[in-house]
Amino acid sequence: MNEGKAIYSILTTDSAVSAIVSSRVYPQIAAQGAVFPFIVYIINDITPSDTKSGVSTLDEARYEILAVSETYAQAADLNEKIRTALDRYTGTVAGVDVNSIQFTELEADYDPDSETYIANSEYIIRVKR
Repeated sequence: MNEGKAIYSILTTDSAVSAIVSSRVYPQIAAQGAVFPFIVYIINDITPSDTKSGVSTLDEARYEILAVSETYAQAADLNEKIRTALDRYTGTVAGVDVNSIQFTELEADYDPDSETYIANSEYIIRVKR
């Protein structure tokens, strides 16, 4: 699950993203009482690319990235900045060799219980092992 380290590093060092959330970027679930807005990244699955001669040298992981805010406009703006930071990213970050990151899907939602707007985007992250 090294992909999570890469996601965290990319998002917290991107000036446009960090201008909105600072370091409020959480794996799997936000901290209790987290200040809005914030980001949560959730791993859905990892698929290895095994070869005939050995173990996988390239894993493909699917992640959901949630931009959570008290206003629709801020959730949409944060989501756009997240997409700009992640989509088509390639390189080594936080010791993780990222082959590519690809944006695949977006859903927007409103949670009446917490009165928050959530932009839920999905990404495929390919990591060299």
